[in-house]
Amino acid sequence: MNFSLSSFLQWRFNFVMYKILGWRAILFYINILGKLYFFFNKKEEWRIKRAVHTVFSDYGHQFEIRSLTKNVFRGIVYHYYEKFVNAFAVPERLKAFFNAHVHGTDMKALEKGLAKGNGVLLITGHYGGIEFMPAFLAANNYPVTIVAKFSSKKLRKLCHHQADNFSVKVIDGDHTANIAKAIFADLRKNRIVITQCDEIDEWKPYRDQKLHFLGRQIYLDRTINILSKRCAAAIVFGVMDRNQRHRYQFILTSWEDMANRFQRSRDMSVGAVVLKFMENYIYKHPEEWYQWKKYLALDVFAPSGDSAKVPSTSHVLEPSIF
Repeated sequence: MNFSLSSFLQWRFNFVMYKILGWRAILFYINILGKLYFFFNKKEEWRIKRAVHTVFSDYGHQFEIRSLTKNVFRGIVYHYYEKFVNAFAVPERLKAFFNAHVHGTDMKALEKGLAKGNGVLLITGHYGGIEFMPAFLAANNYPVTIVAKFSSKKLRKLCHHQADNFSVKVIDGDHTANIAKAIFADLRKNRIVITQCDEIDEWKPYRDQKLHFLGRQIYLDRTINILSKRCAAAIVFGVMDRNQRHRYQFILTSWEDMANRFQRSRDMSVGAVVLKFMENYIYKHPEEWYQWKKYLALDVFAPSGDSAKVPSTSHVLEPSIF
C-alpha cells in the first residue's frame, strides 16, 4: 500500500459513511478500517511492533509486550476517531463533550504565562487527545493559534471551518512565506501558539548536541530552541492525557516546574527538557503516542558523523489538528 492510514481514512466513500453513521458506529467503523489497513500494510505494522519491542523488551515478558503492542495499535486507531469527532462535531456538541470528558484541569501555567504579556509557546507531542487541545482552549476563552499543513483542499476547508467555529487562528504552512515570523507575531499579541516537539520527520538536528530519547542517542532537534530564544514568550508543556475509559486530563507544566524536576536542567536547553518530558509520558503510557511507526527513523539522527541527514521541510504541526 502506498498511502497512509490518514489518507485511507479520508477516502471519499469513508467521509460519506462518517456523515451517515452515529458516533458510536463511526468508532466501530474506523476500528474495522484500521484493522483492514494494517492487514494489508504489513511493513508499517512490522515497524510499529519492532519499535515497541525495542523500547520495552527489557520491561517485561513477551506476553506483556504483545498486550502492550495491541494497546498501541488500538490507541493509534482511536486517535483517528478523535480527529473525526473534532472535525465533524458541531461546536455545541464538542463543548458538551469537553465538559463531560475533560477533568482535573489546572490552567495556572497558562494564566501566569499570559499575565506576562508576551504570549505562551505551548509545546506538546503526538500524544493522547492532542486533536482536542486547540478547540478545548478556545472553548474556555483562550486565544489560540495553531500551525498546520494540509494534504488536501477538502481537509484545509474542513479545518478552517471548524477553527472559525472556535475562533482558533490557523497559520497555514502551505500559504505562509515565513512561518516563524507569523508565530512570533502572534506571540507578541499575547496568544497561545501550539507546537510539537516530536515531529520526527521535520527535525533539524544539531551536529554537536546529543540526547538520549527512548533508548537511543540522537542529535537534538534545534527547532524548539530557536523558537524559545527568539521570543520572550512563556514556555509551557501540555498533554491531553487519555485514560482507559476515554476520559481526558489536560496537564500543563510551566518551564519553571519542568526545570525544577530535572536536576540537570541547568545544563539542558529548552528543546532537550521538553523532549525528555515527552519521553516520560511515552514510557508511562506508550499506547497514547502515535509516532511509533517513525521510531526507527531516529537512526537518521543517531551519532554517525557527518552522514546524518537534515530535513529540509519546515517544522509544523501535523496537517489535521482539526
